[in-house]
Amino acid sequence: MILLNSRNLLTVFLFTFTSLSFAQPNVIVGSKTAYQYNSNQTLTSAPTGYQAFYIDHVGRHGSRYISKSKHEDLAYHILLLADSQHQLTDSGKDLLRQVTILKQLNQNHYSQLTNLGCKDISLISNRMLANNPTVFKGQKIEVISTSSPRAKETAEIFIDSFKAKYPNIHVIQQPDNEQTLLRFFEYSPAYSEYKKSKAVKDAVKSIEYASQTKQMSKQVAKGIFKKSFLIKLKKGLDESEDTLVKTSDFVIAIYQLYQELQAFSPQVLTDNHLDLDRYFSAEQKTWLNTVVTAKNYLQIGPAFDATGIQIKIAAPLLWDMIHSADKAIVDNNVDANLRFAHAETVSPLATLLEIAGSANVVKTLFNYPTVWRADKIIPMGANIQWILYKSEQTHQPILMKVLLNEREVHLPIKTDSYPYYRWNDVKQFYVNKLNKLGLHENQSAIEMLKNLK
Repeated sequence: MILLNSRNLLTVFLFTFTSLSFAQPNVIVGSKTAYQYNSNQTLTSAPTGYQAFYIDHVGRHGSRYISKSKHEDLAYHILLLADSQHQLTDSGKDLLRQVTILKQLNQNHYSQLTNLGCKDISLISNRMLANNPTVFKGQKIEVISTSSPRAKETAEIFIDSFKAKYPNIHVIQQPDNEQTLLRFFEYSPAYSEYKKSKAVKDAVKSIEYASQTKQMSKQVAKGIFKKSFLIKLKKGLDESEDTLVKTSDFVIAIYQLYQELQAFSPQVLTDNHLDLDRYFSAEQKTWLNTVVTAKNYLQIGPAFDATGIQIKIAAPLLWDMIHSADKAIVDNNVDANLRFAHAETVSPLATLLEIAGSANVVKTLFNYPTVWRADKIIPMGANIQWILYKSEQTHQPILMKVLLNEREVHLPIKTDSYPYYRWNDVKQFYVNKLNKLGLHENQSAIEMLKNLK
């Protein structure tokens, strides 16, 4: 049976909290990893006399259907061709069945949130409300999302929790045309040049065409195709007029479909008998994840320079967060700033902030998983939260705590009360860093992005 998801089913979960999302535990698939929350984790209580009063949040959309049909089309075409030539093993025939069902599940839903994605976002929102009762007084929240439908839907689901608790809350929704703060990756000519550069392309190719990739792809393909077809695939098969598919191309496509399956709940996978896990050994999954996620590390991660153009483009957003926090401290009339975007937004910001584990560089690309984990930094539903605290006593410093995916994290700033930092120390650190990078607040966001080098 093919089970198509409907957002309506989300209502079943709105009033309960669960310790983990529906995702399979311990499934690591880079930035496609479904959001994981451990209910046993504890947050450090605020210092005596301090209460939270403001949150600045930047989040990624929840788990989604496959964004483009590229990988499923490639896999389907090659499997169908092999089947027409009677060249599929029994395991290969079942793979064709699964890819066919996956195509049907995704049809008319590309890039939309799955039920799992909707549920995870609702739970993050409800936990934010429950964990910070002194922040949310039901007065005003400011919300901005990118123009992407999945980001806008994520924002709506997140805000629904607030409206349910505070029916009269004032929600200020910033217009869609103000995209430079969250889609900064589209407004910098220097970044566009870097992303398409020969250096990045060559680095990606070095790992995609590595002997280890070829060897493991050969091993995977042996379980799917019969011998004569394996010989053809090794030489290359035409998928279209300008696309030649070889063994590693096919296996990487299947692995990416395995990644995409993590966006569905176990119930959907069970009802449709979907399980691509068995096509890969643990070693193969680890390596193929390294191959597929390398582009994230290079294009939106620290790569070989944690202050490179791919990171500096988050500067307008960081400036805006600093200004928003300062305004909240003085005015005390807004509960939170809630921003909804993409992995391409969250990852550069995390690196610019130098959140522990997000800004490490490597000399050899093959070693990047030892210092940088996309599943920890930018899983589906990823979020960064700045939580500010005031003391009941006068003349006490404003404190701040940062959460990455609802976990307390270290900043490169001195403190005597981790995970709490003095706001003035945090602000000064980042202002100094931005100024050293030549990024001054007297520029507009679009000017800054256009002039970045």
